[in-house]
Order: sequence, then C-alpha cells, then structure tokens
Amino acid sequence: MTTIGDIAKEAKVSKTTVSRVINNSNLVDDNTRQRIMELIERYNYVPSTIARNLSKRESSTIGVIIPEIDNPFFGEMLRGIMDTMEQAGLTVMCFNSGDKKEKDGKALAILRQNGIKGLIYTPAIDYSGDEEQSMLKKWLQALDAPVVVVDRELEFLQNADGVFFDNELAAYKATEALIESGHRKIAIINARLDRVLARERQRGYERALKEHNIELKEKYIFLGDYTEKKAYQLSRQCLALDERPTAVLTCNNNTTMGFFRAKKEKGIGEGEIACIGFDKIKALEFFDINFNYIERSVYSMGKKAAELLLQRIQNPDQPRTKYIIEPKLVIKHI
Repeated sequence: MTTIGDIAKEAKVSKTTVSRVINNSNLVDDNTRQRIMELIERYNYVPSTIARNLSKRESSTIGVIIPEIDNPFFGEMLRGIMDTMEQAGLTVMCFNSGDKKEKDGKALAILRQNGIKGLIYTPAIDYSGDEEQSMLKKWLQALDAPVVVVDRELEFLQNADGVFFDNELAAYKATEALIESGHRKIAIINARLDRVLARERQRGYERALKEHNIELKEKYIFLGDYTEKKAYQLSRQCLALDERPTAVLTCNNNTTMGFFRAKKEKGIGEGEIACIGFDKIKALEFFDINFNYIERSVYSMGKKAAELLLQRIQNPDQPRTKYIIEPKLVIKHI
C-alpha cells in the first residue's frame, strides 16, 4: 500500500508538503502541487484517516464543481445547492474549473482524497473523445460517491442523475416568437458548435427558421465562446452588416451583455433591433432596459440537483433520474 512517505520520497519533498497539498493549502507552489497530485492520482493514494471515513461513510461533505464561478448563472445555482445542503446539515466544498479539463481533474482528485458524500458536477468540457470519456469515468468512479450532473449533459455517464434545461426548445421558441412578430432577418450569437449547449441552441434556431420557410443565412450566424468579450466583437460584426438583422438571439447572459454593449456603442435604440437572450439579467432591469429573455429558475436547478443527490444517498439503488426544465419566454417588446 502506498504511504504518504512514498509520495513524498518520489516527489522529493517532505511529508508536510504532501499533507499541505492533500489539505488544499496555499503554501505550496503550483509546480510542486501538480507533481504531487499526479503521483497521488497514479498510485490511487488515499490518506488513511480519510479512507476510514470513506469506508464508514462518515463524511458530511458534498463536492460541487462548476465551470464559471464568476458567472451569475452559476452563482445562483450554487446558492440553491448550498441552501438545500445546509438544511440537510451537510457542508459544501466548491471548486471552479474555469472551463478547463485539467482543473476538473485536479478538483476531482482533491475531493477523492478528502472523502465526500456525493458530487454535484457541471463538466468543464464536453469530453467528446473516447480517451477523454474513459478518463472522466475513471475520475468519477474513484470518488466512490453518487454524482448529479447539472446543466451540461454528458450522455455517456449513464449512471449519473441529472438536472438539465431544454436548450433546443428554448432557442426554437425564442426564434419563433421573433418570426411571429414579423422578423425575417434573425441573427444568432452563439458559441462554437463543438460544445453540446451550443449545438442544442443552434438546432432550435435553425428548426424554427426551417419550419417557417425562412432561409438560413450563414452571414447571420456568429459563433464565439460565450464570453462577453468575444460576444462584443461578434456583435460589432453583426451590427456592421450592410443588410443588418432586425432581430438577434443571444445564447447566454455574457453573450447578451456583449451584444448590448456593442449596440449602445453603435447608438442603436431599443426599437431598432429586437433581442431575446438566454437568462434574466438583473443589471439590465436596474437600468430599466426592456430586455426579452428565456427564463429558467437557476436557483431551482441547484435546489433540484441537491435534492436528487440527497435522494440518491438515501436510496442508492433507485432508478436513474433525469429532470428536464422547460423554458418560459418573458417578452417585453419585440
């Protein structure tokens, strides 16, 4: 059996340094931390005291991994999770992956070492290749704890419960609402289509156009990365078109903010170009901007994910649950 001394010897550090990494101390530099984490993962090392807790299921900690902790969407989701777990007398240990696979792996390794009761997880990436899928399955299996996936579905994780939003239907309904209001030149500001969420939203947009006999024009399709900075750049291109669209579908809250920034910079008034975006944005309401949006209760998503995990902990053999939240349009002026 691998010991903390074995890890320290191979990493050429002290046992204290290994212990600090295990306890997520900030007193270890990143290169040393990474070297130690790789050895811990390679040898499947679990500290003995934590191993005892795991075997007895004494852990009172729930792990949460989200990809964008500075995004209000995930902040609200986290609030729903934490409120529910607090009521259940459990502690939440949260990690931000920054949409990076490597940070997903590091967070999962730390959670495994600390011993958790369960995990609520929004994947950093789509894990589309066989090698990536096999790697993620290995990481999750090593937790030896139930998992609930939220927002970004990974179909190959067939044993995990999940809470998801019907992105395709949402984009379809939003595009259809614009069409029914008389718009024919409708642009979409989305992420690149190597992302599941982006593909789902793109399908809804394209299906609505097709069903209403409106030609799909490539010049109205703008694919970025769901950041405000990139959305602003794409929005400037969109608004500079000779045949400018009369309406735009923005595919997340950052995208919407980037679009409104470009729109304001161009001096375009509220009535000149319509927009429907994903998710309510409180900042726009604060400035009394008539913003149309696709509503989904993010707090409820977090709460539901927490409830599913608690149910799974109590009843580990129950059938897999997949909870789908349907969209609701909030239209003020289009």
